[in-house]
Amino acid sequence: MFDADRPISKKEQDRLGRSVFSQYLARCLLDHKDAQSLVVGLYGGFGSGKTSVINLILEELESAAANTLDEERPIVLNFSPWSYSGQNQLIYSYFRRLSSTLRAAPYFQGSRKIIHLLELYISFFTHQPVPKALRPKQNWWRQWRHREDAYGWESGRDLTQVKAELNELLRRQPHKIIVCIDNVSRLYENEIKQMFQIVKSMGDFANTIYLLALDKDQVVSAMNRLEGGAGEALLEKIVQLSFDIPVITRQDLESILLDKLKSLLPYVNAEEWSSSDWADVYYSSLRYFFETCRDITRYLNALSFGYPRVKEVVNAVDYFALTALEVFLPEVYAGIRDNKDLFTDLVEGVYQFDQEKLRKDRLRCDEIMNRAQRMPREILLRLLGYLFPRIQKIYRPEEVLFHSESVARKKRRVCCPDRFEAYFRLSMQAGYISSEEMETILQLASDEQAFVQALWRLNQDNRIEKFLDLLDSTSPDKIPHENIGHIVDALLDSGDLFPEGESSLLRFNTAMRIHRIIHHLLKRESKVESRFSLLRHAILKATKSVHILVQEIRALEREQQLEEETALSQHYHTVTAEQLRVLQTLVVERIQFWARIDRLAEHPQLLPILYAWRDWGTAEDCQRFLQKITLEDVGLLAFLRAVLREPIEQALRHESKNNSWEAALAQISDFASPKWLEQHAKAMFEDLAFEQLRERDQLALMIFLDLMKTETSKVIPKTV
Repeated sequence: MFDADRPISKKEQDRLGRSVFSQYLARCLLDHKDAQSLVVGLYGGFGSGKTSVINLILEELESAAANTLDEERPIVLNFSPWSYSGQNQLIYSYFRRLSSTLRAAPYFQGSRKIIHLLELYISFFTHQPVPKALRPKQNWWRQWRHREDAYGWESGRDLTQVKAELNELLRRQPHKIIVCIDNVSRLYENEIKQMFQIVKSMGDFANTIYLLALDKDQVVSAMNRLEGGAGEALLEKIVQLSFDIPVITRQDLESILLDKLKSLLPYVNAEEWSSSDWADVYYSSLRYFFETCRDITRYLNALSFGYPRVKEVVNAVDYFALTALEVFLPEVYAGIRDNKDLFTDLVEGVYQFDQEKLRKDRLRCDEIMNRAQRMPREILLRLLGYLFPRIQKIYRPEEVLFHSESVARKKRRVCCPDRFEAYFRLSMQAGYISSEEMETILQLASDEQAFVQALWRLNQDNRIEKFLDLLDSTSPDKIPHENIGHIVDALLDSGDLFPEGESSLLRFNTAMRIHRIIHHLLKRESKVESRFSLLRHAILKATKSVHILVQEIRALEREQQLEEETALSQHYHTVTAEQLRVLQTLVVERIQFWARIDRLAEHPQLLPILYAWRDWGTAEDCQRFLQKITLEDVGLLAFLRAVLREPIEQALRHESKNNSWEAALAQISDFASPKWLEQHAKAMFEDLAFEQLRERDQLALMIFLDLMKTETSKVIPKTV
């Protein structure tokens, strides 16, 4: 099923009518009577089929040789210089191959002397001795009087004499030497020049024909850089006869593509396949992706690998179309994958689809479509409009759109939110954010709700940490002043939803990264009252996060302490000491609100939140909250998981006890009496329902009871 992108080698495989030309050119080379060296060029761009034409010519030469008398049979060398590229041995490798080819032809007349002269000739260029096996045998008198001719200059001839003598012998013999050299365009610039030196100077032997396959534009461009703009003139001087391989017509490409797609038909459910949908998407947009046979190969390989593995859960036409984007426009493909809400019906019925939202969505969609380099925008828009009807609403809201969400869901189309991820199962999240996408996201900050939605999308795509890193390194001056408040509000309201991040001596966790961003933005406010007002407003508005508020105020506390120790003026403080106390009170109010609506106990960062409540509010309120929740099994487990978080992690990693765990009892004592919790924890451990608890809950109970040295009816494993 998979195509290794190999060129054809037999005329039976020819789908483009190249075999007739190849046969004719091969016969012309054989019939060429002039004994002078001839260089023929085959010019074609990337993927035009140069190697296939070379192979067809070689096939015809081989066929002709089989029907030719030995004394007229051609000697053919197929040399690919790319195999030796970068090894500084192009000249040596070529002449070694030529010598080997001549030695392998038993019908080659006068081969012994010609090969000896050729080996001497090689020695002049390579400064390497003639291999011992190829040195002519000498009688006992020459062996006694003379040394062997190991190097060209030891033969008593100079380079010109050796070449003249070699040319004379080659001119007398009746065999044509035909050298096919492919992949010239793939060489480095200096190696292209070296290859031309071989065919025009070093190796321009009598009765020798060179057939060079190359991309003329690339070679001329390379030689222009080496020869000061004289690349085309140099090429015309070297190549005496040239042929342009025609560009493959779109009709031929379509015929090849559709023929190869037949290999996937056994995987397609004929009853679910829509020929009209395929015709619409193929002729309106998909066909423009394919410019060479190599494009077809890349597309078919990706399709053949992915489709059989997801055929039961996707729409075949949609998957075929989306795969074209994956292969030819991977940046656009990644943009679709990372913006599910923009391309599916996910947000319909949730957010009002008004003109302002259309404008923002179009801004995001423009950024993604602008990533396409090889596809006209109108064609790409047609393809995206077919796959994702929502795009038509964005760009052509005035047009009537016949789209049924229920029908699309039944057909398992990619525009359905519940099918979307299935199309990207073999797509690895790169976590990359381009400068254009970053700029688009920052433009959305003019609308706080739009910016919040952008943050949530980045979080869903596992790219939020990358975004925060880029935002931290973005100059605050690049952000419009009127957007600062929106960014501060969004970060402090959404921070708890983001991954915690790694915290070390060299890396910042998410909370510290957000603090740095907010700190840089607030410094653009010259008045401390303005900075205080922005923070106060963000805390009052925050409904989805509370821990990030605690972390921000803790960071301001450290800043206040540091600046007091260095005796800096209040002007340099983000907020004053009095304003900081107000902010602390506001955060405590948010914590108490979370406690009243029974959301606080389930927070994964419960412990630092409790310390903030105790330090900035009243310890009695905090303790009453703890007493209330720990009366219930769920509340006790939540508290123990929070306090024993590090011991639990160590137990999971190392399955052993650490003496530092004893400090956890002191933290428990900061909020409640460990003895008061002991009986409840013991009862839960000894209960039959203990085995049904999650592993972390089991560890929390066992570690706590072990630290308390509680006697239980069940043995607590010593590993913890």
